[in-house]
Amino acid sequence: MTDQQRLQKATRNLFFFTGGEFIGTIGAHIFMFGISFFVLTLTGSASSFALTFLCSMVPRIILSPIAGHIVDRLPRKKVVVTAHALMTMTMLLVFFYTLSYGLSMPVIYITAFLLAVFATFAGIGLTASIASFVDGPRIQRAVSLTQSSTSLATILGPVIGGIMYGFLSIEMFFLVHATAYAIALLCEINIDFSLYKEELPEDTQQNEPMITSLKAGIAFVKGHRVLLPIMLVALWVNFFFMAAVVGLPYIIIEVLGATSSQFGLVEAMIGAGTLALSVFLSIRKEFQKPIRTMRFGMISIGFLFALLALPLMISMGSPTFIIYYMAVNFLFGAAMIIINTPILVLMQKTTPEHYRGRVFGLLEMVASGISPIGLVLFGFLYDIVSPALIILITAVLLIGVTVIGLRPSKVDDEAAAEEVVEEKSVKVAEA
Repeated sequence: MTDQQRLQKATRNLFFFTGGEFIGTIGAHIFMFGISFFVLTLTGSASSFALTFLCSMVPRIILSPIAGHIVDRLPRKKVVVTAHALMTMTMLLVFFYTLSYGLSMPVIYITAFLLAVFATFAGIGLTASIASFVDGPRIQRAVSLTQSSTSLATILGPVIGGIMYGFLSIEMFFLVHATAYAIALLCEINIDFSLYKEELPEDTQQNEPMITSLKAGIAFVKGHRVLLPIMLVALWVNFFFMAAVVGLPYIIIEVLGATSSQFGLVEAMIGAGTLALSVFLSIRKEFQKPIRTMRFGMISIGFLFALLALPLMISMGSPTFIIYYMAVNFLFGAAMIIINTPILVLMQKTTPEHYRGRVFGLLEMVASGISPIGLVLFGFLYDIVSPALIILITAVLLIGVTVIGLRPSKVDDEAAAEEVVEEKSVKVAEA
């Protein structure tokens, strides 16, 4: 295969990857909007809403390292395709079940749990494979375009979900989700996962025990001058961010009394912000100072977080507070892209092929590991404490963690650049 043919095939891979992510994500957002509104309407409790998220997060925390090990040992395409096929079957089974017996909270919790199990393997398998089916110079473009497609789905999902909730039964949300997963599955079948796959070093142990394999992945991260500080900060940022995940729907629906369509518009603006920045980053040059960019994005998130409390302290009418939260969520989405894109590109460029599954699995576990505690804690606090007080305290703590954990004396862009150079040297030596 000539270089030109390989580039053409990489473009085809990118098309199917982006398309699959878009379809799968729009289905997931329609489903999550419908289920979230159903739970809040049925129970009126932030803690019940938080428990639904908890069922989606615990499997990711527990299984992410295991999924990383499997992704590094088995053909990644088989792992991804199998996982998405199981997700499609799960949604179809639940759809037919709810048609016969109706929807209850236990069914919602079990469905969320099963989807999270399969999604862990599919997500880590796809993320760890980006550098294997897209050429190196277009990795940032691949990451940005993927985020653009998922951002567009994030915009459309809540809007469509809000409209569907007013006209269709809750069972239809399961059918839409199943259809979306089936289309995403077809897209992934058409991706060549080995187009740019690196040859494994001769000393790589493909059949080593899982515990030994996981220890090797941990040792790699611990010895990395950039990944370890980022993972530690991500742990605390995800914990504090749960105050917004639980609090924003609770504040808008229960405290301020917004309708399903209004809430859908507010949620959609996160996708609008991520879409705008993702499109911009897909056509600009690669970040030259990724650590500084991440630090700026995380501090911005902290200040935006504090702004969520303003409508709770100053009286605003229905159109005003909806427009206000739409603007804040737009900036939230933009800030998240400023954080996520340099992290993902840096990890793709500094992690060897045979470690990517375990490294991304560890990142998933560390970033999400403390989130369930945050969900339970904040879900409980919102039922007994002033939402404005929770938001303001959390914003201060979020900024503090970022400033301390990513201080220039601990991690800087020079160290990140050296890691990229070292990884390139290793590839040349192996070749």
